[in-house]
Parts: sequence; structure tokens; C-alpha cells
Amino acid sequence: MNFHIKILFILFFLTACIKSGDKDLFYEFPEKQWNRFDNVLLEFEVSNPGIYYDMWVEVHYEGTPVVKQLPMAVIMSAPGGEIRKRHLELNFNDDTPGNVTKKTAMILRKDFAFSEKGSCTFEIENRSQKIEIGGLHKIGIIIKRSH
Repeated sequence: MNFHIKILFILFFLTACIKSGDKDLFYEFPEKQWNRFDNVLLEFEVSNPGIYYDMWVEVHYEGTPVVKQLPMAVIMSAPGGEIRKRHLELNFNDDTPGNVTKKTAMILRKDFAFSEKGSCTFEIENRSQKIEIGGLHKIGIIIKRSH
């Protein structure tokens, strides 16, 4: 194979593997439970402003949770100082018996573009009436480039 063709093939392969800043940010709950007053804080660096992203909140859990719906607030602080708050209610509809790890997710933002590079934080508040919610492994924000 020609040297230039090899270089082009390698560059194409490397470019195809880069996902334009896609991120999965997760916090693992100690002892698999979320205390009502322990807010989760997730942070990442925005390196590609102007690109549109879709964002989800995702919870990994086991067994049958003690709640069927989990109300929460997600506060996003963007690099430019913009703050956006969204109230969500995640549903736990999977009643598969046993200690199988399951997921539930909900869209947080659709087609959102950051205006600047820098640090972005997500603070997730547990708004449930219960003091502790057991059976939760982790919670996170999934960020994928919009299509």
C-alpha cells in the first residue's frame, strides 16, 4: 500500500473514533442510596462551543425502587455564566425481579449549544419526599452530539 494512502487511512480511522465531545458523567451512590439533601455535582470541560448536543439524565438502579417516580431538579451552569434549571420526574417502570441492574432516563435538553469553552456544572437535587431512596447505583448526565 502506498505510504500516503496508509496515512490517509490512519487519519480517517482516528477521525471516525472521535465523538465530538460526547460525555457520560456519573456519580456513584455510597451504599446504593441517595439521601434527600445530598445534591450531586457533576462537572466537565466544554471544548467545542457552537456544536448542538442532546442531554439526558440517567439513573442506574437495582431491584424494585422504593419510589415509582423520582422528582428532581437539574441546575446547569454553563461556561458563559448562563444558569438553566429544569424540573424532571424519572419513572421506574421496570419491575423485573431480582438484583439485575436497570436504567431509566429522561431528556434534559435537546439541540443545546454552548456559547463558550470552559467549565460546565450540573447540580442534581433529589426532590422526593422520602429522606433516603435505596437501590440506586448511580446517576448521571449523558451528552451526545445532536443528529
